This record gives sequence, C-alpha cells and structure tokens, in this order.
Amino acid sequence: MDFAIRQERQGERLTMFLTGEFNKLAMDVFDKEFLLATEGVKELLLDISGVTYLSSAGLRSLLQAAKVMESQEGSFTVLYPQEAVMEVFEMTNFSRFIHIVREGEEPASATRAYYPLRPIQRWMTDTHFRRAKSTMMNAGALVRLDPAVDLERLAAAVNGLLESYDIFRCRLVFHPDTGELCQRFDGEVAKVYVESLSEEGLEERKQELRQPYDLIDRPLYRVNIIKTPESKYIYMDFYHAIMDGTAIALLFWRELEKRYVHGNEAAAAKRQPASYADYVKAEAELPEEELTKGRAYWQAMLAGFDKERHLPPMDGGNGEAGPDHEMETPLKGIEKEFFKGRDFNENTFFMAAAMLAIARSAGRRDAIISWVHNGRATSSERRLMGLMLDQFPLRWDFDGEMTVGQFLPRLEARIAEAVQYRKGLDKVYEEGMETGCACFILQKGSMGRRGGMKLGDTQAVIEEMPANEISAAENTLDIELNAHDDGTYSLVLDYDPDCYSHKAMENFTSQVEKMTVALQDSERKLAELL
Repeated sequence: MDFAIRQERQGERLTMFLTGEFNKLAMDVFDKEFLLATEGVKELLLDISGVTYLSSAGLRSLLQAAKVMESQEGSFTVLYPQEAVMEVFEMTNFSRFIHIVREGEEPASATRAYYPLRPIQRWMTDTHFRRAKSTMMNAGALVRLDPAVDLERLAAAVNGLLESYDIFRCRLVFHPDTGELCQRFDGEVAKVYVESLSEEGLEERKQELRQPYDLIDRPLYRVNIIKTPESKYIYMDFYHAIMDGTAIALLFWRELEKRYVHGNEAAAAKRQPASYADYVKAEAELPEEELTKGRAYWQAMLAGFDKERHLPPMDGGNGEAGPDHEMETPLKGIEKEFFKGRDFNENTFFMAAAMLAIARSAGRRDAIISWVHNGRATSSERRLMGLMLDQFPLRWDFDGEMTVGQFLPRLEARIAEAVQYRKGLDKVYEEGMETGCACFILQKGSMGRRGGMKLGDTQAVIEEMPANEISAAENTLDIELNAHDDGTYSLVLDYDPDCYSHKAMENFTSQVEKMTVALQDSERKLAELL
C-alpha cells in the first residue's frame, strides 16, 4: 500500500492520519509535510491505525517529530498502532520516548484548549436556560430526497464534511478552573450511516429527533440519513448556538452537494476549511479601544427605547394565537424585478416598511428596531462554518420633508455604517439593551419556509421544519420577510400572545402592506406616510 497522509486541524490541535508502509521513502514524505504543517501547533495527534509496517527509519522520524513538538512546547501522541507496529514499539521500548495510545483507549489531551463563548453564543445559551427543556434552539429540517440519490454516497459526503470542520467537534463545558461556561473543539465526530425504517418507524424517529439537546459535553448536531419503503430522507438539526441559517442552508448544504457530486477528496482539495476555534480566539483578543467605540455607538442607537412607543400597540392578547403564535401572509403588489437597478436592496426596503409600519401604528415619528445580519462581513467569514449571527439595533427619526427616494439609500448607508461597529455588540447582548425591540429578518430562497435545494441533478425538498416550542430570541414581535424563489414575498409574524391578539397582528400586517406599496413611489414624502 502506498504511503499517504491526511490532515485535520482544529485551532492549535493537528491530527495527521498515516496509511501504508512507514519506511525510508515514507520518512522523507512525512518529515517534509510535518515541518510544513506543525507551525503554531500545540497538540499533535498521529493516527497510525492505517500503518501496516514501521521501519527503523520510521522510528527515527517519529522520534524527531516528538523532539520538534517538545521544542515548541507542544504535545505529541501516537494513536492506535496495529498489532505488528505495536510489537515494534514494545521491542524497542519506544514508549519511553513518545506517548502511545492503543485502540480502545482514550487519548489524554495534554493541552486541552478551552475557548470563551462568543457574545452571541452566550446570549443564546442564557436565553435557552430560561426554557431549559424546550426545543427553542433546535434548527432542523426533514429533507425529502429524489429516489435517484445514492444514499451510501451521500453518507460518505456527510461524514467527510463533518470531519472537516471543527464546529462539529464543539462541546459546551464548564471551565475546570473558573466554572465559566465555555467551549472546546475536540469532541468526537460520530459516523453517519444509512438507516432503513418503516413509515411508522420514521414517525417515531421524528419524535426522537425533536427532543431538546443535552448541552454539556455532548454533540450539538444531529444528522440522519433514512430510507423508508416510500422515500429517502436526510434529517439535519443543529443547536442554534453553534450554527445559523446561512451556515446550514448555504455553507453546509452547498458543500454537501459538492462532496456528493465530486467526492470528498476533490472538495477538500480546493481549500482548507476555516477554523471556528481560531476565529473565537482572535475575537476574544480584540483590543479594548476597538470595542469601546462600538459600545458607545450602540448605546446612542438605543437611547430612549420604550416598548410603549417603539412597538405596535399591545392589546393584551386573547389566547387565539394557537401553539405557534405565528401568522404568514403573502405580500401582493411587489416582485423581485422592482429591485433591479436600485441603489438599495430588498433587506433595506422591507426593513424600512416594517419601521414605518411600527411608527405609524404607534403614532410616532421615530422607530427603533433590531435586525438580524448573517454576521459575515469579510471574505474569510463568508466561508466560516458556525454561528456568525449579529442582531443590530437600528434607529430612524422620520423628521423633515425627506422623500422615499432620499430615505432608502440613506437608510442603507446607516446599515452599512452599523456593520463597522459590530464587534461592540457584546454589551448589547450581555446587558439586554435591546430586549423588547421588534426583530426583523429577511430570509431568501432555501432559507425560507418553502425552500428547496439541489443535490446534483436532483431536487431536494424541505418537507418539514419542526416548529420551535418558543421563539429563540423570546422577542415580543419577530418580523420575518420571506423572499421566495418564484419572485414572490410573504410576511411572517411570530409574536407573544400575551401581548398581541391575532387581530392586532392582522392590523399590523395591513400597515406593512401599505408601506410596501408606498415605498415603491420615490417621490412620496415620509411625512405623508405617517
């Protein structure tokens, strides 16, 4: 068997998988790749379970590698040698020089790394602690696949993807020294296999998959590939504090499709997966002066927020909402063609409609709202698998004789300005500054509720998105605008039934619809709309 090396890196931890005969020729290959790969590495795990023969040259190479790791104050562990290779180690008493872990033993991490929770992660987990047994943070979907899909090939693609990104090794733990809730990125990634179930078995499995997550030191995702007599499915569910909608619907699914079509090796060869652990570490080391500017910006943005003035009037609710407290309404009179050639985008336009609807229904000349951004502002962040959401407060005072044509580009400029201060949002989350704000999010295509996805030449359809037991943000009012692939839009209101009745939400929907129509006339003055 030819000698081969495969690598996986999670932060300062590197795992190298060796296969074949580790002889003089292999030693030269290993030495070169080792020196290139281990810069900045504090923990090296060498999985030699695939090595069938170890020569004296291979022993020399391992000893030299151990010395290099020691010189850079790192650890070096050899994992799972086959019986023939273990006999060589025992014969040479090599365990005196390197740490060897046999098959079935658990490797002890000499440099186990603990990372702080990002502010948005802490906000989400703290929110969940208020409803610890709820599924409020389950972000899942049952996707029905085309009958032509090769499920074994899909399982191989899933397993390759999960192994490649450290976010799927994330475990929430309590720091042994401080007691702080934090995270590690060294958890085991269990293999996904194809399961055959009856239709009744599928229904039972759905109920199992909808259960709350056990948070501490447990996997924070579920992926199941299921075949029934009638259909083929993949069920994907992620704890929201490790993955967001962009990561799930775009990054995860698109890479899964590439791996399914082209194979894991071809997909992995294009670029090295970005490390979420490295991002967390870098963010935690931001200078205080950079954070201070952002915090001051957001405090000014939220100054004077009041539920009585900056939300639609509350009628106390009347218990008519039903278990989901949700209402979806198609928006008529606007299609995607309207936005071609405009100096503002869909997100700005519909957020403006929501803000104007709030101001008008509350009898105000100003509005304060928060809006969800995917948190990816740089090229490296756009391909980062993990939770990157930000929730930005936004304020606008509707004074003067400004026209719609002047307002929308200026609102978009303010949104762009806010992104520059996103790292100062930590205090907004920690202190609950925007608690009670109406929250706006634009969902596009497969990220919306009618979405479908491609898998090679076949179509995959979201058959079911189990409703969370409660809004993840626990907001008084979530305003979701869905942009569908057919060019149409719908408005979804997720609301607190103790504050609003269904009738109140119908009235607010009517205001949003009126503002959507009015904002298509660039000559209209804002004063006329209020």
